[in-house]
Amino acid sequence: MSLIPIHLRSLLAASLVGLLATQAHAGIIDLNLSGNTQTDVWETADLSSSANPGYPGFPGSGAWPGPIESQAGGDAELMKIANGTGGGPYPGSSSIYFGGFSGDINNEGGTLSVTDSTPVADLAYVAFQIEIGEAWTYDFYNGLLPTFSYNGGSQELTATLDNLDQEFLGTITMPSGEENLYNNTYTLSWDLSSITDPITDFSISFTGVQHAQLYALQLDQSDAVPLSTVPEPTSLALFGLGTVGLGYVTRRRQRKAAEKATSATT
Repeated sequence: MSLIPIHLRSLLAASLVGLLATQAHAGIIDLNLSGNTQTDVWETADLSSSANPGYPGFPGSGAWPGPIESQAGGDAELMKIANGTGGGPYPGSSSIYFGGFSGDINNEGGTLSVTDSTPVADLAYVAFQIEIGEAWTYDFYNGLLPTFSYNGGSQELTATLDNLDQEFLGTITMPSGEENLYNNTYTLSWDLSSITDPITDFSISFTGVQHAQLYALQLDQSDAVPLSTVPEPTSLALFGLGTVGLGYVTRRRQRKAAEKATSATT
């Protein structure tokens, strides 16, 4: 669904680059996993155009010259898998920006993947934190969270949503009325202990909506499965976080799915 006349969409897209770049955003936390562990980190500065010269600019449909390696920990890489509609993800002034000219809500912005070809031995658990800013109340295309595949396959295992930390940016007018707009930091995990074959490589893939912004990533892996939710709700409460966000995102995704189903039948 489009809310914006075609002749204004390119102007809007350019404005969003500047507007969203000025917004503050939430942070990623240390998980302190037990066992044999490895952590890869991409901070905001690591995803910017100044840290990645030679990458395409707006609208982002150009090929990346190579993956963006993690700047701390292991040797995992962030790479572009596919462009979106009329654009794609690229390093902007302060984030990976899912570029394009469209004014459509929930428009496909392109697919990225975090890959690791040297995971810890006897990999049993992976946690993935991703900080992403919304565009028109959406962050991931169609509301689909990142998926996990391994050993060169396309299993696309569903993540467990352990926590959602939301930072309020303001409100925006949507077809359903005024909606809140957020920067979201998701903590996702996969319990891999039931997989009998050794995991020798893996990838975590996700598709953002056009005009969303990717601010930071952290990949944690271990040969031991935590006995409790990571991060624990009690420790999150110290930061003003916790399970409130989980209930909210569930209700919000259910509402969006209902709206999408309704629009498809009208």
